Amino acid sequence: MDHIYWLLSGYCVAKTALMLACPDCDLLHRAAAPARRTMQLCVRCGAVLGRGRPATLDTALALYVTALILFCLANAFPLMTLRLHGNMREASIPGCVQILATLGWPWLSATLLTTVILGPLVHLVGMVVVLLQLARGRRRAWIARAFRILEEFRSWGMTEVFVLGVMVSYTKLAGMTTVKPGLALYALGGFLVAAALAMSSLEPRTVWEAAGVPEAAPPQASGGLTARRAGLQACPACGLVAPLAQRAPCARCGATLHSRKPDSATRTWALLIASALLYIPANVLPVTHVVQLGRAHEDTILSGVIYFLRTGSWPLALLIFVASVLVPVVKFVVISYLLLSIRFRSRWRPRRRAGLYRLTEGVGRWSMVDIYAISIMVAMLQMGSMSSVVPRPGAMAFATMVVATIMAVRSFDPRLVWDAMDSMPGLRPGMERGSLRGDEERPTGAGGPPSVILEPGNG
Repeated sequence: MDHIYWLLSGYCVAKTALMLACPDCDLLHRAAAPARRTMQLCVRCGAVLGRGRPATLDTALALYVTALILFCLANAFPLMTLRLHGNMREASIPGCVQILATLGWPWLSATLLTTVILGPLVHLVGMVVVLLQLARGRRRAWIARAFRILEEFRSWGMTEVFVLGVMVSYTKLAGMTTVKPGLALYALGGFLVAAALAMSSLEPRTVWEAAGVPEAAPPQASGGLTARRAGLQACPACGLVAPLAQRAPCARCGATLHSRKPDSATRTWALLIASALLYIPANVLPVTHVVQLGRAHEDTILSGVIYFLRTGSWPLALLIFVASVLVPVVKFVVISYLLLSIRFRSRWRPRRRAGLYRLTEGVGRWSMVDIYAISIMVAMLQMGSMSSVVPRPGAMAFATMVVATIMAVRSFDPRLVWDAMDSMPGLRPGMERGSLRGDEERPTGAGGPPSVILEPGNG
């Protein structure tokens, strides 16, 4: 087998031939480096192993600088302007954070600050610094460590969900009074486009390779089906391959090395139970206290859905119901099912279970849309007894529940689903059953199967 050079974003790469270790099932693959505008998929679980990116470091740097400028504009100007009974009020993103803290809701304020301002800002500024260093040919050991931290900040940025919350609040406010979008709203839309282009143009392996950190020299794999059987483990952050027995931090980015996430099932159960308990007060207790022309009433999440249905905005009603009511329930059911299947070492359709995990991982963040809509409503309607909106305990319970479910999904290790398959009696190394099309068996060989290559229009 060729000498394994590095593994990043969950897959190993060799200097002469590409050796991939799937991040979701740990299966080793053999493939060529992905060509431009192609995608490599795991033959066992269907996870994306790599993409061929057409952009250079200079292109990615230009896109990140553009996104940073637009993000600063989005935070410097008002999101929208409201006129009600002769009074004019406007609110910016930092203004929403400040008002929530002033009203005595520091947890909601901190959630908005972290996911909408700090997360994206630290990621953008850090990426500009890192790409400037690499573009100038400066290779430093700190670049890889900084990139690991920046990727973590990026994962907690939810600006796209915030924009959806802005649309929900704008629609509700427009039914009450005159509302005009501000410059920040247009800048925020441009930022989303620029940030999406920047992140999609840059393959993480480009940064890891350009960082110039010497690679480790793991032992030769000996006919193993998975990286663990081959005596290897991959860094969970940068993916650098190291011997399975190594307990020192990653030589490239300094992350702690584990073949599997430690205590994954226990941590996931704890977070899942906590979020399920929070789901009840989040939907039963009021999320806002509204005062309009001296009349006061309290709204729950479901009453907000009913409001949009009565006003004819059924797409928004459906959006809030799915994101705030249905998605959390689906996450509870799916993660519980995955944990039980691991507990009883189920071998039933592991590929389908892997797909369920990836689906749950992708949709979890969108449940924050209601919290963001409430934050904007609170900031815009602070006019005393004439009109005001104040958060209630249900909003804090809901925000905590969403964060707990996101952490539960991230603490789950999908490779545990496939460990039962790898220990099947009579299953030879290099073979796996019940995961390919038609429940067929396919030999993989000592070096692993070739990955599936998809081109635009083929997948």
